[in-house]
Amino acid sequence: MLVSQVACFLALAAGGPFFLKAQTSPPQASPAQTTPAQAPPAQNPSVQISPPQNAPEMNTRDEQASFKSRVNLVMVPVVVRNAQGNAVGNLTKDNFQLFDKGKPQEIARFSVEKTAVSATESNGKPAAAPVAPPTAEGAEPAVIAPERFVAFVFDDIHLAPNDLAKVREAADQHIENMVPTDRLALYSISGEMSQDFTDDRRKLHAALARIRPAIMVRAGALNDIDQRVLIALSNLKAIVKRMSIVPGQRTVVLVSPGFNTLSSLYTEDKAAIIEQAIRSKVIISSMDARGLYTDPRFNVAPGGGRSLTGMYMAGSLMAELASGTGGQFFENSNGYEEGFRRLAAAPEYLYLLGFSPQNLRSDGSFHTLKVSLKNAPSLTMTARHGYYAPKRTDDATETARQEIESALFSRDEMMELPIEMHTQFFTTGDLAKLSVMAHLDLKQFKFHKADGRNHNEVTLVAGIFDRNGNYLQGIKKVVELRLKDETLAHMGNGVTVKTTFDVKPGTYLVRLVVRDSEGQALSATNNAVNIQ
Repeated sequence: MLVSQVACFLALAAGGPFFLKAQTSPPQASPAQTTPAQAPPAQNPSVQISPPQNAPEMNTRDEQASFKSRVNLVMVPVVVRNAQGNAVGNLTKDNFQLFDKGKPQEIARFSVEKTAVSATESNGKPAAAPVAPPTAEGAEPAVIAPERFVAFVFDDIHLAPNDLAKVREAADQHIENMVPTDRLALYSISGEMSQDFTDDRRKLHAALARIRPAIMVRAGALNDIDQRVLIALSNLKAIVKRMSIVPGQRTVVLVSPGFNTLSSLYTEDKAAIIEQAIRSKVIISSMDARGLYTDPRFNVAPGGGRSLTGMYMAGSLMAELASGTGGQFFENSNGYEEGFRRLAAAPEYLYLLGFSPQNLRSDGSFHTLKVSLKNAPSLTMTARHGYYAPKRTDDATETARQEIESALFSRDEMMELPIEMHTQFFTTGDLAKLSVMAHLDLKQFKFHKADGRNHNEVTLVAGIFDRNGNYLQGIKKVVELRLKDETLAHMGNGVTVKTTFDVKPGTYLVRLVVRDSEGQALSATNNAVNIQ
Protein backbone atom coordinates (compact mmCIF):
# COMPACT_ATOMS: atom_id res chain seq x y z
CA MET A 1 0.00 0.00 0.00
CA LEU A 2 1.46 3.36 -0.94
CA VAL A 3 2.19 5.92 1.71
CA SER A 4 -0.46 8.38 2.80
CA GLN A 5 0.11 11.72 4.52
CA VAL A 6 1.57 11.54 8.01
CA ALA A 7 -0.88 12.70 10.73
CA CYS A 8 1.43 14.66 12.95
CA PHE A 9 -0.46 16.86 15.40
CA LEU A 10 -1.89 15.88 18.81
CA ALA A 11 -3.28 18.15 21.55
CA LEU A 12 -1.68 19.37 24.79
CA ALA A 13 -3.05 18.74 28.25
CA ALA A 14 -3.59 21.55 30.74
CA GLY A 15 -0.66 23.04 32.70
CA GLY A 16 -0.01 25.57 35.42
CA PRO A 17 1.30 29.11 35.65
CA PHE A 18 4.97 30.11 35.15
CA PHE A 19 6.27 26.54 34.72
CA LEU A 20 4.07 24.78 32.21
CA LYS A 21 4.04 21.03 31.76
CA ALA A 22 2.48 19.92 28.53
CA GLN A 23 1.31 16.32 28.41
CA THR A 24 1.76 15.57 24.72
CA SER A 25 2.35 12.54 22.58
CA PRO A 26 4.36 12.58 19.37
CA PRO A 27 2.62 11.83 16.08
CA GLN A 28 3.21 8.34 14.74
CA ALA A 29 4.81 7.75 11.35
CA SER A 30 2.84 5.56 9.00
CA PRO A 31 3.97 1.91 8.71
CA ALA A 32 5.38 2.48 5.24
CA GLN A 33 7.84 5.01 6.65
CA THR A 34 8.96 2.98 9.67
CA THR A 35 12.49 1.55 9.52
CA PRO A 36 14.54 -0.46 12.02
CA ALA A 37 16.65 2.65 12.64
CA GLN A 38 13.64 4.78 13.53
CA ALA A 39 14.03 6.73 16.75
CA PRO A 40 11.77 5.81 19.68
CA PRO A 41 8.88 8.10 20.62
CA ALA A 42 9.62 11.25 22.57
CA GLN A 43 8.92 11.37 26.27
CA ASN A 44 6.44 13.85 27.66
CA PRO A 45 8.19 17.20 27.10
CA SER A 46 7.96 20.27 29.26
CA VAL A 47 7.58 23.88 28.22
CA GLN A 48 10.07 25.91 30.23
CA ILE A 49 9.29 29.61 30.34
CA SER A 50 11.33 31.96 32.49
CA PRO A 51 9.47 35.29 32.57
CA PRO A 52 10.31 38.22 34.82
CA GLN A 53 8.96 38.49 38.33
CA ASN A 54 5.28 39.30 38.87
CA ALA A 55 4.39 37.80 35.50
CA PRO A 56 0.76 36.77 35.01
CA GLU A 57 -0.37 33.20 34.56
CA MET A 58 0.33 31.43 31.28
CA ASN A 59 -1.41 28.20 30.43
CA THR A 60 -1.49 25.46 27.86
CA ARG A 61 -4.67 23.84 26.62
CA ASP A 62 -5.69 20.86 24.57
CA GLU A 63 -7.65 22.79 21.94
CA GLN A 64 -6.36 23.30 18.43
CA ALA A 65 -5.10 26.82 17.74
CA SER A 66 -7.65 28.80 15.74
CA PHE A 67 -6.63 30.66 12.58
CA LYS A 68 -8.61 32.81 10.21
CA SER A 69 -9.20 31.37 6.77
CA ARG A 70 -7.05 33.06 4.16
CA VAL A 71 -8.28 34.23 0.80
CA ASN A 72 -8.61 31.33 -1.61
CA LEU A 73 -5.78 31.79 -4.08
CA VAL A 74 -5.35 29.85 -7.30
CA MET A 75 -1.63 29.25 -7.76
CA VAL A 76 -0.20 28.99 -11.28
CA PRO A 77 3.39 27.67 -11.66
CA VAL A 78 5.18 29.11 -14.70
CA VAL A 79 8.58 28.24 -16.20
CA VAL A 80 10.09 30.65 -18.73
CA ARG A 81 13.01 29.62 -20.94
CA ASN A 82 15.24 31.44 -23.41
CA ALA A 83 16.18 30.29 -26.91
CA GLN A 84 18.92 28.04 -25.46
CA GLY A 85 16.40 26.24 -23.25
CA ASN A 86 17.70 27.70 -19.98
CA ALA A 87 15.25 28.87 -17.33
CA VAL A 88 15.00 32.67 -16.99
CA GLY A 89 14.67 34.17 -13.52
CA ASN A 90 14.87 37.96 -13.94
CA LEU A 91 11.23 38.71 -14.83
CA THR A 92 8.87 40.69 -12.61
CA LYS A 93 5.13 40.59 -12.02
CA ASP A 94 4.65 43.30 -14.63
CA ASN A 95 5.99 40.96 -17.33
CA PHE A 96 3.04 38.56 -16.90
CA GLN A 97 -0.61 38.64 -17.89
CA LEU A 98 -3.04 36.11 -16.44
CA PHE A 99 -6.52 35.27 -17.77
CA ASP A 100 -9.27 33.15 -16.21
CA LYS A 101 -11.84 32.08 -18.82
CA GLY A 102 -10.56 34.88 -21.01
CA LYS A 103 -10.97 37.58 -18.32
CA PRO A 104 -7.82 39.37 -17.12
CA GLN A 105 -6.95 38.77 -13.48
CA GLU A 106 -4.94 40.75 -10.97
CA ILE A 107 -1.84 38.85 -9.87
CA ALA A 108 -2.18 39.11 -6.10
CA ARG A 109 0.83 36.97 -5.22
CA PHE A 110 4.08 36.74 -7.15
CA SER A 111 7.29 34.94 -6.29
CA VAL A 112 10.36 33.57 -8.03
CA GLU A 113 11.77 30.38 -6.58
CA LYS A 114 15.38 29.49 -7.29
CA THR A 115 16.01 25.81 -6.83
CA ALA A 116 19.24 24.19 -5.73
CA VAL A 117 20.94 22.87 -8.87
CA SER A 118 22.57 19.70 -7.56
CA ALA A 119 22.21 17.46 -10.61
CA THR A 120 23.21 19.90 -13.32
CA GLU A 121 24.98 23.19 -13.58
CA SER A 122 23.40 26.11 -15.41
CA ASN A 123 25.24 25.08 -18.59
CA GLY A 124 23.48 21.70 -18.57
CA LYS A 125 26.58 19.66 -17.68
CA PRO A 126 26.60 17.27 -14.72
CA ALA A 127 27.50 19.08 -11.53
CA ALA A 128 30.37 17.95 -9.34
CA ALA A 129 29.44 16.13 -6.18
CA PRO A 130 29.50 18.41 -3.13
CA VAL A 131 32.44 17.86 -0.81
CA ALA A 132 32.09 18.17 2.94
CA PRO A 133 34.36 20.85 4.42
CA PRO A 134 37.42 19.49 6.24
CA THR A 135 37.13 19.04 9.98
CA ALA A 136 39.78 19.23 12.64
CA GLU A 137 41.23 16.00 13.99
CA GLY A 138 38.87 14.50 16.54
CA ALA A 139 36.01 16.82 15.57
CA GLU A 140 32.61 15.55 14.50
CA PRO A 141 32.28 15.00 10.75
CA ALA A 142 30.42 17.72 8.87
CA VAL A 143 26.78 17.01 8.12
CA ILE A 144 25.80 16.87 4.45
CA ALA A 145 22.03 17.23 4.64
CA PRO A 146 19.87 15.93 1.79
CA GLU A 147 18.76 18.70 -0.55
CA ARG A 148 16.93 17.01 -3.40
CA PHE A 149 14.33 14.23 -3.27
CA VAL A 150 13.44 12.55 -6.56
CA ALA A 151 10.85 9.79 -6.87
CA PHE A 152 10.92 7.69 -10.05
CA VAL A 153 7.48 6.27 -10.75
CA PHE A 154 7.43 3.43 -13.31
CA ASP A 155 4.12 2.74 -15.01
CA ASP A 156 4.28 -1.05 -14.79
CA ILE A 157 0.56 -1.17 -15.65
CA HIS A 158 0.97 0.19 -19.19
CA LEU A 159 4.68 -0.25 -20.01
CA ALA A 160 5.54 -2.86 -22.63
CA PRO A 161 8.31 -5.29 -21.52
CA ASN A 162 10.80 -4.03 -24.14
CA ASP A 163 10.25 -0.39 -23.17
CA LEU A 164 10.49 -1.22 -19.47
CA ALA A 165 13.86 -2.91 -20.02
CA LYS A 166 15.25 0.18 -21.80
CA VAL A 167 14.19 2.73 -19.19
CA ARG A 168 15.27 0.43 -16.35
CA GLU A 169 18.78 0.24 -17.80
CA ALA A 170 18.96 4.04 -18.07
CA ALA A 171 17.68 4.42 -14.51
CA ASP A 172 20.40 2.05 -13.29
CA GLN A 173 23.02 4.37 -14.77
CA HIS A 174 21.35 7.42 -13.24
CA ILE A 175 21.50 5.80 -9.79
CA GLU A 176 25.26 5.30 -10.18
CA ASN A 177 25.71 9.03 -10.87
CA MET A 178 23.67 10.35 -7.93
CA VAL A 179 25.40 12.86 -5.65
CA PRO A 180 25.57 12.80 -1.81
CA THR A 181 22.82 15.38 -1.38
CA ASP A 182 20.38 13.34 -3.51
CA ARG A 183 17.80 10.95 -2.10
CA LEU A 184 16.01 8.68 -4.56
CA ALA A 185 12.84 6.64 -4.22
CA LEU A 186 11.43 4.07 -6.64
CA TYR A 187 7.76 3.21 -7.03
CA SER A 188 5.71 1.15 -9.43
CA ILE A 189 2.43 2.81 -10.28
CA SER A 190 0.55 -0.43 -9.60
CA GLY A 191 1.71 -0.31 -5.99
CA GLU A 192 3.43 -3.71 -6.23
CA MET A 193 6.93 -2.32 -5.58
CA SER A 194 8.20 0.59 -3.50
CA GLN A 195 11.59 1.68 -2.22
CA ASP A 196 11.45 4.73 0.01
CA PHE A 197 14.02 7.52 -0.14
CA THR A 198 17.61 6.48 0.38
CA ASP A 199 21.13 7.12 -0.87
CA ASP A 200 21.98 3.41 -0.71
CA ARG A 201 22.71 2.47 -4.34
CA ARG A 202 22.48 -1.26 -3.64
CA LYS A 203 18.92 -0.93 -2.34
CA LEU A 204 17.95 1.20 -5.33
CA HIS A 205 19.44 -1.19 -7.89
CA ALA A 206 17.72 -4.14 -6.20
CA ALA A 207 14.37 -2.33 -6.15
CA LEU A 208 14.70 -1.40 -9.82
CA ALA A 209 15.31 -5.03 -10.73
CA ARG A 210 12.04 -6.00 -9.04
CA ILE A 211 9.89 -3.87 -11.36
CA ARG A 212 7.96 -6.12 -13.76
CA PRO A 213 4.86 -5.61 -15.91
CA ALA A 214 1.94 -5.74 -13.47
CA ILE A 215 -0.69 -8.45 -13.64
CA MET A 216 -4.04 -6.77 -13.09
CA VAL A 217 -7.04 -8.62 -11.70
CA ARG A 218 -10.32 -7.30 -12.99
CA ALA A 219 -12.81 -6.39 -10.27
CA GLY A 220 -16.18 -4.68 -10.09
CA ALA A 221 -18.16 -3.14 -12.90
CA LEU A 222 -15.29 -1.19 -14.49
CA ASN A 223 -13.77 -2.45 -17.70
CA ASP A 224 -10.11 -3.34 -17.78
CA ILE A 225 -8.95 -0.03 -19.27
CA ASP A 226 -10.83 2.12 -16.75
CA GLN A 227 -9.62 0.00 -13.88
CA ARG A 228 -5.98 0.35 -14.93
CA VAL A 229 -6.23 4.12 -15.36
CA LEU A 230 -7.99 4.69 -12.05
CA ILE A 231 -5.46 2.56 -10.17
CA ALA A 232 -2.60 4.45 -11.83
CA LEU A 233 -4.07 7.86 -10.98
CA SER A 234 -4.94 6.90 -7.42
CA ASN A 235 -1.45 5.60 -6.68
CA LEU A 236 0.20 8.57 -8.38
CA LYS A 237 -1.86 10.86 -6.16
CA ALA A 238 -0.67 8.92 -3.09
CA ILE A 239 2.95 9.26 -4.19
CA VAL A 240 2.61 13.03 -4.59
CA LYS A 241 1.08 13.16 -1.12
CA ARG A 242 4.03 11.18 0.22
CA MET A 243 6.40 13.66 -1.40
CA SER A 244 4.83 16.55 0.53
CA ILE A 245 6.56 15.46 3.75
CA VAL A 246 10.18 15.31 2.57
CA PRO A 247 12.29 18.29 3.69
CA GLY A 248 13.84 19.52 0.46
CA GLN A 249 13.39 20.02 -3.28
CA ARG A 250 10.68 17.61 -4.42
CA THR A 251 10.44 16.08 -7.88
CA VAL A 252 8.38 13.19 -9.22
CA VAL A 253 9.47 11.64 -12.53
CA LEU A 254 6.67 9.62 -14.17
CA VAL A 255 8.02 7.02 -16.63
CA SER A 256 5.16 5.81 -18.81
CA PRO A 257 4.04 5.13 -22.38
CA GLY A 258 1.03 7.29 -21.56
CA PHE A 259 -2.61 6.37 -21.23
CA ASN A 260 -5.80 8.09 -22.32
CA THR A 261 -7.46 10.15 -19.58
CA LEU A 262 -9.87 12.22 -21.66
CA SER A 263 -12.92 10.58 -20.08
CA SER A 264 -14.78 12.64 -17.44
CA LEU A 265 -14.36 9.62 -15.16
CA TYR A 266 -10.79 10.76 -14.48
CA THR A 267 -11.38 14.51 -14.09
CA GLU A 268 -11.35 14.74 -10.30
CA ASP A 269 -8.30 12.52 -9.90
CA LYS A 270 -6.24 14.54 -12.40
CA ALA A 271 -7.23 17.82 -10.75
CA ALA A 272 -6.44 16.47 -7.30
CA ILE A 273 -2.94 15.39 -8.36
CA ILE A 274 -2.07 18.82 -9.74
CA GLU A 275 -3.61 20.70 -6.80
CA GLN A 276 -1.76 18.52 -4.28
CA ALA A 277 1.51 18.96 -6.16
CA ILE A 278 1.23 22.75 -6.35
CA ARG A 279 0.20 23.06 -2.70
CA SER A 280 3.09 20.82 -1.60
CA LYS A 281 5.66 22.34 -3.99
CA VAL A 282 6.12 19.05 -5.83
CA ILE A 283 7.27 19.25 -9.45
CA ILE A 284 6.03 16.44 -11.69
CA SER A 285 8.06 15.70 -14.81
CA SER A 286 7.29 12.95 -17.30
CA MET A 287 9.24 10.65 -19.62
CA ASP A 288 7.56 9.03 -22.61
CA ALA A 289 8.99 5.53 -22.44
CA ARG A 290 8.03 4.75 -26.05
CA GLY A 291 11.12 6.59 -27.23
CA LEU A 292 11.44 7.92 -30.77
CA TYR A 293 8.23 7.28 -32.68
CA THR A 294 7.55 10.25 -34.95
CA ASP A 295 7.75 9.78 -38.70
CA PRO A 296 7.09 13.27 -40.10
CA ARG A 297 6.08 11.91 -43.54
CA PHE A 298 3.05 10.01 -42.29
CA ASN A 299 0.45 10.26 -39.58
CA VAL A 300 1.30 6.75 -38.40
CA ALA A 301 3.89 5.38 -36.05
CA PRO A 302 6.86 3.56 -37.61
CA GLY A 303 6.10 -0.09 -38.36
CA GLY A 304 2.42 0.55 -39.04
CA GLY A 305 1.46 0.87 -35.36
CA ARG A 306 -0.95 3.30 -33.77
CA SER A 307 -1.55 6.67 -35.36
CA LEU A 308 0.50 9.58 -34.08
CA THR A 309 -2.74 11.29 -33.06
CA GLY A 310 -3.54 8.38 -30.77
CA MET A 311 -0.02 8.37 -29.36
CA TYR A 312 -0.13 12.10 -28.65
CA MET A 313 -3.50 11.66 -26.91
CA ALA A 314 -2.02 8.93 -24.73
CA GLY A 315 0.77 11.31 -23.70
CA SER A 316 -1.56 14.22 -22.94
CA LEU A 317 -1.72 13.39 -19.22
CA MET A 318 2.08 13.45 -18.91
CA ALA A 319 2.21 16.81 -20.68
CA GLU A 320 -0.61 18.20 -18.50
CA LEU A 321 1.05 17.12 -15.25
CA ALA A 322 4.38 18.63 -16.31
CA SER A 323 3.03 21.99 -17.50
CA GLY A 324 0.67 22.26 -14.51
CA THR A 325 3.38 21.82 -11.87
CA GLY A 326 6.47 23.41 -13.44
CA GLY A 327 8.01 20.21 -14.74
CA GLN A 328 9.23 19.01 -18.15
CA PHE A 329 7.89 16.45 -20.61
CA PHE A 330 10.65 14.37 -22.24
CA GLU A 331 9.23 12.75 -25.36
CA ASN A 332 10.05 11.42 -28.82
CA SER A 333 13.63 10.53 -27.93
CA ASN A 334 15.65 7.39 -27.23
CA GLY A 335 18.14 9.29 -25.04
CA TYR A 336 16.74 7.90 -21.82
CA GLU A 337 19.86 8.56 -19.73
CA GLU A 338 19.83 12.20 -20.78
CA GLY A 339 16.10 12.28 -20.07
CA PHE A 340 16.52 11.05 -16.49
CA ARG A 341 19.27 13.61 -15.86
CA ARG A 342 17.18 16.50 -17.20
CA LEU A 343 13.94 15.52 -15.50
CA ALA A 344 15.49 14.86 -12.10
CA ALA A 345 16.83 18.43 -12.07
CA ALA A 346 14.06 20.91 -11.32
CA PRO A 347 14.04 24.12 -13.39
CA GLU A 348 16.47 26.61 -11.93
CA TYR A 349 13.75 29.26 -11.72
CA LEU A 350 10.04 28.74 -11.11
CA TYR A 351 7.51 31.58 -11.03
CA LEU A 352 4.39 31.26 -8.89
CA LEU A 353 1.50 33.51 -9.85
CA GLY A 354 -1.45 33.66 -7.47
CA PHE A 355 -4.83 35.26 -8.06
CA SER A 356 -8.13 35.33 -6.20
CA PRO A 357 -11.07 34.42 -8.49
CA GLN A 358 -13.94 36.87 -8.23
CA ASN A 359 -17.48 35.53 -7.67
CA LEU A 360 -16.21 31.98 -7.88
CA ARG A 361 -19.06 29.51 -7.70
CA SER A 362 -18.52 26.27 -5.81
CA ASP A 363 -19.87 24.18 -8.67
CA GLY A 364 -16.80 22.14 -9.64
CA SER A 365 -16.66 23.69 -13.12
CA PHE A 366 -13.44 23.86 -15.15
CA HIS A 367 -11.77 27.26 -15.61
CA THR A 368 -9.30 27.66 -18.46
CA LEU A 369 -6.17 29.63 -17.65
CA LYS A 370 -3.88 31.51 -19.99
CA VAL A 371 -0.58 33.15 -19.11
CA SER A 372 1.21 35.43 -21.54
CA LEU A 373 4.39 37.51 -21.51
CA LYS A 374 4.65 41.18 -22.43
CA ASN A 375 7.33 42.20 -24.92
CA ALA A 376 9.28 38.93 -24.75
CA PRO A 377 9.13 37.36 -28.23
CA SER A 378 12.28 35.26 -27.77
CA LEU A 379 11.09 33.52 -24.59
CA THR A 380 8.96 30.41 -24.33
CA MET A 381 6.76 29.46 -21.42
CA THR A 382 4.95 26.51 -19.88
CA ALA A 383 2.14 27.10 -17.40
CA ARG A 384 -0.91 25.51 -15.84
CA HIS A 385 -3.78 25.13 -18.30
CA GLY A 386 -6.69 25.42 -15.90
CA TYR A 387 -8.28 24.52 -12.58
CA TYR A 388 -11.56 23.22 -11.19
CA ALA A 389 -13.72 25.37 -8.94
CA PRO A 390 -14.24 23.88 -5.48
CA LYS A 391 -17.41 21.96 -4.77
CA ARG A 392 -17.68 23.31 -1.25
CA THR A 393 -16.17 26.00 0.95
CA ASP A 394 -12.92 25.04 2.68
CA ASP A 395 -13.05 24.56 6.44
CA ALA A 396 -11.06 27.30 8.21
CA THR A 397 -9.63 24.99 10.89
CA GLU A 398 -8.56 22.41 8.33
CA THR A 399 -6.99 25.10 6.15
CA ALA A 400 -4.95 26.34 9.11
CA ARG A 401 -3.84 22.82 10.00
CA GLN A 402 -2.67 22.24 6.44
CA GLU A 403 -0.68 25.48 6.44
CA ILE A 404 1.21 24.48 9.58
CA GLU A 405 1.73 20.94 8.34
CA SER A 406 2.97 22.18 4.97
CA ALA A 407 5.51 24.43 6.69
CA LEU A 408 6.76 21.55 8.87
CA PHE A 409 7.43 19.30 5.88
CA SER A 410 9.31 21.94 3.94
CA ARG A 411 12.88 23.21 3.95
CA ASP A 412 11.94 26.84 3.31
CA GLU A 413 13.18 29.36 5.87
CA MET A 414 10.39 31.77 6.85
CA MET A 415 10.78 34.57 9.37
CA GLU A 416 7.49 36.43 9.83
CA LEU A 417 7.89 36.09 13.61
CA PRO A 418 11.08 36.88 15.57
CA ILE A 419 12.28 33.44 16.66
CA GLU A 420 15.58 31.65 17.17
CA MET A 421 16.18 27.91 17.38
CA HIS A 422 19.00 26.21 19.24
CA THR A 423 19.63 22.50 19.72
CA GLN A 424 21.55 20.60 22.38
CA PHE A 425 22.08 16.92 23.04
CA PHE A 426 23.78 14.60 25.48
CA THR A 427 24.06 10.84 25.31
CA THR A 428 22.92 8.37 27.95
CA GLY A 429 23.96 4.86 26.97
CA ASP A 430 22.39 3.83 23.69
CA LEU A 431 20.08 6.86 23.57
CA ALA A 432 20.52 10.62 23.47
CA LYS A 433 18.46 13.53 24.77
CA LEU A 434 17.93 15.99 21.93
CA SER A 435 16.58 19.35 23.11
CA VAL A 436 15.06 21.93 20.80
CA MET A 437 14.88 25.45 22.25
CA ALA A 438 12.65 28.01 20.57
CA HIS A 439 13.35 31.56 21.70
CA LEU A 440 10.47 34.00 21.14
CA ASP A 441 10.83 37.78 21.27
CA LEU A 442 7.28 38.52 22.44
CA LYS A 443 7.74 42.29 22.26
CA GLN A 444 7.38 42.03 18.48
CA PHE A 445 4.28 39.80 18.56
CA LYS A 446 0.79 41.16 18.05
CA PHE A 447 -1.73 41.05 20.91
CA HIS A 448 -5.33 42.01 21.44
CA LYS A 449 -6.51 43.63 24.69
CA ALA A 450 -9.17 41.93 26.81
CA ASP A 451 -9.78 42.26 30.56
CA GLY A 452 -6.72 44.46 30.88
CA ARG A 453 -4.38 41.83 29.47
CA ASN A 454 -2.59 41.18 26.19
CA HIS A 455 -3.87 38.01 24.55
CA ASN A 456 -2.29 35.72 21.97
CA GLU A 457 -1.74 32.03 21.35
CA VAL A 458 1.53 30.70 20.02
CA THR A 459 1.64 27.31 18.36
CA LEU A 460 5.00 25.55 18.13
CA VAL A 461 5.72 22.36 16.22
CA ALA A 462 9.10 20.65 16.44
CA GLY A 463 9.80 17.72 14.13
CA ILE A 464 12.83 15.55 13.42
CA PHE A 465 13.78 13.77 10.19
CA ASP A 466 16.45 11.16 9.56
CA ARG A 467 19.37 11.60 7.15
CA ASN A 468 17.21 10.38 4.26
CA GLY A 469 14.49 12.93 4.99
CA ASN A 470 12.07 10.43 6.53
CA TYR A 471 9.80 11.94 9.17
CA LEU A 472 10.39 10.31 12.56
CA GLN A 473 8.46 12.21 15.20
CA GLY A 474 7.12 15.62 16.11
CA ILE A 475 5.40 17.47 18.95
CA LYS A 476 2.93 20.33 18.82
CA LYS A 477 2.36 22.77 21.68
CA VAL A 478 0.02 25.70 22.19
CA VAL A 479 1.10 28.39 24.67
CA GLU A 480 -1.71 30.67 25.83
CA LEU A 481 -0.47 34.16 26.70
CA ARG A 482 -2.43 36.54 28.94
CA LEU A 483 0.16 39.20 29.74
CA LYS A 484 -0.26 42.36 31.79
CA ASP A 485 1.11 45.59 30.30
CA GLU A 486 3.95 45.83 32.83
CA THR A 487 4.96 42.23 32.21
CA LEU A 488 5.09 42.72 28.45
CA ALA A 489 7.10 45.93 28.88
CA HIS A 490 9.73 44.12 30.98
CA MET A 491 9.96 40.93 28.96
CA GLY A 492 13.63 41.60 28.19
CA ASN A 493 14.92 38.96 25.80
CA GLY A 494 11.61 37.12 25.64
CA VAL A 495 10.85 33.51 26.54
CA THR A 496 12.20 30.10 25.58
CA VAL A 497 10.12 27.01 24.87
CA LYS A 498 12.00 23.74 25.25
CA THR A 499 11.13 20.35 23.77
CA THR A 500 13.15 17.20 24.41
CA PHE A 501 13.24 14.05 22.28
CA ASP A 502 14.77 10.66 23.03
CA VAL A 503 16.67 9.57 19.91
CA LYS A 504 19.34 7.11 18.88
CA PRO A 505 22.77 8.38 17.76
CA GLY A 506 22.70 9.48 14.14
CA THR A 507 22.25 12.42 11.80
CA TYR A 508 18.99 14.35 12.04
CA LEU A 509 17.34 17.38 10.51
CA VAL A 510 15.37 19.38 13.09
CA ARG A 511 12.51 21.51 11.82
CA LEU A 512 10.77 24.17 13.95
CA VAL A 513 7.54 25.92 12.98
CA VAL A 514 6.03 28.74 15.06
CA ARG A 515 2.65 30.34 14.35
CA ASP A 516 0.67 32.90 16.34
CA SER A 517 -3.10 33.20 16.15
CA GLU A 518 -3.35 36.96 16.59
CA GLY A 519 -0.96 38.14 13.88
CA GLN A 520 -1.41 34.99 11.79
CA ALA A 521 2.32 35.11 11.11
CA LEU A 522 4.49 32.04 10.62
CA SER A 523 8.19 31.32 11.01
CA ALA A 524 10.06 28.12 10.21
CA THR A 525 13.72 27.20 10.44
CA ASN A 526 16.02 24.14 10.23
CA ASN A 527 19.05 22.78 11.99
CA ALA A 528 21.17 19.69 11.19
CA VAL A 529 22.41 17.66 14.16
CA ASN A 530 25.01 14.88 14.15
CA ILE A 531 24.82 12.81 17.35
CA GLN A 532 27.75 10.44 17.83
